Amino acid sequence: MSWTKGQLLWVRAGREPGGVIFVLRKRLGNAVRRNRLKRRLRHVCRELKLPAQESLIVLAQPSATTSSFRRLRDELTGLVACLRVGDGTS
Repeated sequence: MSWTKGQLLWVRAGREPGGVIFVLRKRLGNAVRRNRLKRRLRHVCRELKLPAQESLIVLAQPSATTSSFRRLRDELTGLVACLRVGDGTS
């Protein structure tokens, strides 16, 4: 299981079904910045309407904290699509 890498985020399929895990390291900034990014990513995942049996691990890169919501949404949507194509679940 390898990471699908973008400029802002890295994504890979989880081992257990159902849910999204966000990995936001302290080097991304203080708690306010990390929590704001986590809220944005949660909202994007709600928009994606992932199936209950699908799980993701999302690793944020430092540039993600200063990027726009639209850019985060576009990148995460594209990475999830690439991940699905790679697994044959599209």
